[in-house]
Amino acid sequence: EIWGAMEQKRAAERTKGAVVIKSEGELARAVNEAEGAAQSRVIDAKASAEAVRLQAQAKKEKLELEAQGAAQAIEALVEAVGGDPAEATKFQLVREYIESQKALAVSENAKVILSPDPFNGAMIQALSLYDVAANKEK
Repeated sequence: EIWGAMEQKRAAERTKGAVVIKSEGELARAVNEAEGAAQSRVIDAKASAEAVRLQAQAKKEKLELEAQGAAQAIEALVEAVGGDPAEATKFQLVREYIESQKALAVSENAKVILSPDPFNGAMIQALSLYDVAANKEK
């Protein structure tokens, strides 16, 4: 009977030890999973931040290149109209007005836009400057 009781005690201790080891393993697994998930979120956040930074940098560079191109175009336009920045500005505004009117004319949501006579006079003047510039290129 003593041997039986001792064997039961040893079996209980082994079972208890196995339960403790199993629970420690499950705890370690849970901690590792939690740490892995946290690290994954940090990596994702850093990647998102880097993507935003790169997009902003690309947009900045695009705007800088567009501004440089516009500046060169304006310089060429000033030269083409005889060096007068005011005339070049009028010419560019009328040109953009005409382009917008063309776009409106072919859009499905076309609208009729009436403009006052003084603007029509400026437009005619700009068109004549456009013809002069176009003839210089030929």
